[in-house]
Amino acid sequence: MKKLAAVFVTAILLLNVMAPTLAYAATYLQGAEVNANTLVQDTYVAVTYYDSKGKQKLEKGWIDAVGETSCTIRSGHWTKKTIAYNKVLSVIMSEESAILKQMSDVNRFIEEIKKQEELKAITLMSREQIDLSKIRKGWYAHVAYTSDKKKKNATGKITDRDSDRIVIQKREEFWKNWKIAYSEIDTLAVAKHQRDIEGWMVMQLLHEGNAKVRVRVPSIKKKWMVGKVVKMTQDTLVILRGRSFYQVSRSSISNLEVNIGQYRNTEKGAAIGLGIGVGILALSAWDVHKADDESRGWAELGLILVAVPAAVLTTLTGTIIGAMDKSDKWVKVSPQSLNLSLAPTSGNGLRAALTFNF
Repeated sequence: MKKLAAVFVTAILLLNVMAPTLAYAATYLQGAEVNANTLVQDTYVAVTYYDSKGKQKLEKGWIDAVGETSCTIRSGHWTKKTIAYNKVLSVIMSEESAILKQMSDVNRFIEEIKKQEELKAITLMSREQIDLSKIRKGWYAHVAYTSDKKKKNATGKITDRDSDRIVIQKREEFWKNWKIAYSEIDTLAVAKHQRDIEGWMVMQLLHEGNAKVRVRVPSIKKKWMVGKVVKMTQDTLVILRGRSFYQVSRSSISNLEVNIGQYRNTEKGAAIGLGIGVGILALSAWDVHKADDESRGWAELGLILVAVPAAVLTTLTGTIIGAMDKSDKWVKVSPQSLNLSLAPTSGNGLRAALTFNF
């Protein structure tokens, strides 16, 4: 697991530098790289800059004029914006000649950068790299650890942490805490938002080749197809379902979800039990309301001795049944948003790097 995490992080860091230029015909310039010598007139660009109030903004259009200290961007027939080079953070500049291709490549390049920025929301640490300043209460974590010589995993909200251990709690199992010593941790992933942790788990499973998925491919079958992804290319997914292999074009997939484990239906069971209990109380209260003076006493006694205990019992029963029942947890992924790129390795080879956004 530790080796896998190191490989994963290396691939992603390299992807941050190499993937956009490999995938799209566009140039990425930053800060001092943006000047009169690097910009090309009538080229489509996306310029990130600071305005006069110090706010970061994005301007997209064609370079109308290139000056010594500034450039002018034309976004329409009459709309132009002059931006000083010392205010520019970055420029994405198309290398294509066709207008539509220019716009497409620059926009896709921007989306690629956004995906990579999402990955930076994840802090990944091994046992030797534990940094308490990056482990915050209320944030979310996925922990791969070894306890009693067994490999285990825990995913949930960080409810506590001290110098020796981290405490994780699942939303669906609010009565249970995982108190994990740092000395037992193999890999710790931390993020502010739960969706970032789930996204990281999806990518890890896809990289391991151990991802259980369900897809809808109307051209093959109207219902969900459940299986494992055994191979993925830029255009297709190969799914093992039972003993059969299905090579599915990504463009033909209408829905794709990845399984990241199981959860208990505690909250659902409690809600159903509570709903039944409230119904019992409502019926008993109605009996009290419509009872005449002679039978009201018995109706009120029935409310106290029968309806109230029954409501409590149904709520507890529903909670217990829900806690015993497990369901698969599926994360929805857009098939078109999966990007399989190539990043160079230290051995002059290439490694596949996968990114996606929800």
